[in-house]
Amino acid sequence: MKKKLTQFPIWIAYFFILLFCYAAISKIFDFENFQVQIAQSPLLSAYAIIITYGILFLELLVCFFLIFDKTRFIGLYGSYILMLLFSIYIYLILNYSEFIPCSCGGILEKINWQTHLIFNIICVVVVVIALSIDTYANQKRQGKLFFSLLITAGLCITGMLIMYQKSEYILKKDNGFQRRFLQHPILKNGTYDLKLNSYYFAGFSGDTLYLGNYTAPFSLTKITNFTGMERRNLQLSRTDINFRSPMFEITDGLITLYDGTIPIIFEGTTGSNKLTEQNIGKTYFRKIKRIDHNHFVIGAFHRKKQIQSLGIISKGSNDSVRFNPELLEKHKEGFFEPDGQLNYDSFTGKVIYVYHYKNKFVVTDRNLKPKHVFRTIDTVSIPRLGLSHLADGSRKLNNPLVVNKRSIAYKGVLFVESDRKGKLEKDRDNKAIILDLYSIQEQKYLGSISIPNRNKEQRVQFTIHGNQLYVMIENELIRYRFAQNITQHFISGEAENLLQRVGTNNNL
Repeated sequence: MKKKLTQFPIWIAYFFILLFCYAAISKIFDFENFQVQIAQSPLLSAYAIIITYGILFLELLVCFFLIFDKTRFIGLYGSYILMLLFSIYIYLILNYSEFIPCSCGGILEKINWQTHLIFNIICVVVVVIALSIDTYANQKRQGKLFFSLLITAGLCITGMLIMYQKSEYILKKDNGFQRRFLQHPILKNGTYDLKLNSYYFAGFSGDTLYLGNYTAPFSLTKITNFTGMERRNLQLSRTDINFRSPMFEITDGLITLYDGTIPIIFEGTTGSNKLTEQNIGKTYFRKIKRIDHNHFVIGAFHRKKQIQSLGIISKGSNDSVRFNPELLEKHKEGFFEPDGQLNYDSFTGKVIYVYHYKNKFVVTDRNLKPKHVFRTIDTVSIPRLGLSHLADGSRKLNNPLVVNKRSIAYKGVLFVESDRKGKLEKDRDNKAIILDLYSIQEQKYLGSISIPNRNKEQRVQFTIHGNQLYVMIENELIRYRFAQNITQHFISGEAENLLQRVGTNNNL
């Protein structure tokens, strides 16, 4: 009986040799995927490269120690430490993390995390028994062993907690551009063939989606519940205007037609085919978003300050614009560098301006005060424009580095499309649309989602409404439903019904 008992540590050593060798070989054969999985871990993402190589090295080193009689005790103790660390890691993931990444690989990838935790705990108990028997067989003090095991467990728990806090800090405050992809964040629930690839998202009124058309600028198309399209041509109160690129914007039953190269706005309702000219003075603009019935936030070039600037214009006044030229920043020049996308979130009353060429976005209230500047997870802080000066004195952009391609602010969450690849994404499928999510309220990066795209060169647009994501890829319109891991960050309550405050909010 005593002989069989002394054989127990040897059999346990063989078991761990098989387990760790299998795990290490599985990781080696699928090393790139293993690195990506570690990069998604909220505990380990900031140390993904070191951890991936470190785990392989330790697993193989423990196997080496377990092979020989003289080093078997060290190997068993190393097995105890590894299985204890793995158990603590899974416990923290299950109980304190919003993100549950993929499993370790190999056969264990087929079981869920709860079962994986139970398996690891059993392994810890078994290896402790093996260590006790080995200590007893070699006439060593078992009390000293148990004290050592307790101290080791305490150090492992403390170390994992410190790593968790440090990793979260690095990811949110000092990120080296490493994405954290959310698990199953969207579910496709509808597609529609638009037949043409010249449409753009104009907006929503209720549950009805409205599309504009670049090639038919005065034609408005509505789609209700993905069941059919209805097109109609709108009539303007003036026909003597030479538009360059007129665009529609639909907001809560109001239709706005604008073209910033002409200081005129036309307005009507979704129930009418007529649009009437609105007086906004002589203000030219490059970007515009409606705030309420009488006010718009615009982006325009401030000639006195020589910088792109945000301002508020009011209908019905010849001198209606109020600029805040201090909002946007420039490094060297003020026309190209501050270029970006203007957003207005009616649910929070926030104006969000996302720079195209650097890793920042600006948040203000409807009065463009106060100013808050936040960073995205990208690392480009100085625009790389490749400006060239032409013979006629003009300047031209030469393949500028676009950091933030498109963006939308909705219910307190900013969605930013980026073509830039982060760490461990060098071989990421190029046929994917990547959206990075930021909480405006909590001032932090929430994670990223990947949307399938058959061809990277296709024209892509996206918009959000009613907890659903709409993506337009060429002539295909796709609707996705957000999962709870995204909607939990949306603010609750209804949007500010600002458009009903006609004439009551002129003190902007």
